[in-house]
Amino acid sequence: MTRTVALAVGALALACAPRQSGEQSEVTPGTVESAAAGRACAVDVPNAIGTLEAPVSPPAAAPCGVALELADGQLSLRAIPFAAEGLAGVASQSSGEVLASGPIPDACGAALERCELWGVHDELGPVLLAAVRGHESEVPIQVYVGWVDDRRLAFTPSWYGLPAVADHTRVGPPWVLAPFACDGRLTLLPAARLPEARVEDPSEAVLAAAGRWTIAADGSPALSEASTIDASTCRAVFTALP
Repeated sequence: MTRTVALAVGALALACAPRQSGEQSEVTPGTVESAAAGRACAVDVPNAIGTLEAPVSPPAAAPCGVALELADGQLSLRAIPFAAEGLAGVASQSSGEVLASGPIPDACGAALERCELWGVHDELGPVLLAAVRGHESEVPIQVYVGWVDDRRLAFTPSWYGLPAVADHTRVGPPWVLAPFACDGRLTLLPAARLPEARVEDPSEAVLAAAGRWTIAADGSPALSEASTIDASTCRAVFTALP
């Protein structure tokens, strides 16, 4: 099972977001509530702006989940360590391994003050959504997808084309790119976001950007393999999109 948390990072407050099971989960910044392999996980995670709980079958690299740390415009994903022996509420002497790091989108601001961050610790690895706050309403003006490849974290835009308008307010595009698990690989595919998608086809820009993405040695994201995969044959990483 994949668990989703929604992080209102600018205010260091967390909100609930749907999990893959349809349940709700609330996680406090800097804490984790799960255990792994019969051992207690650290409860207090210093310097974390939020945490991603481990899936039911977690990767060996992060059985206790992932902590998010932000410094100088760089977001790091660190494996949450086991607690010190006999001290379940205290982190072990050595902090967890840094799984990946990379720059946050410039549009988010150096401290993520202009973005809200959603994340899942998926079986494919950590996957994030960074929604840039709009000026007209609560609807974002752009949403970036972030993922990990070879210890690098990168974000790429998922909204393309002109936004739809409702009640004189821009409400974003009907179709967006969304992360899916297809044959065990992370793939960005067109996904319907608004009811208008029932009568409108995805834009050429969305279709052109669909496929499997990689992260180059310099940290830049790039489309490595265009895809015409039907999203209905894949598993959606997020059950809801901003």
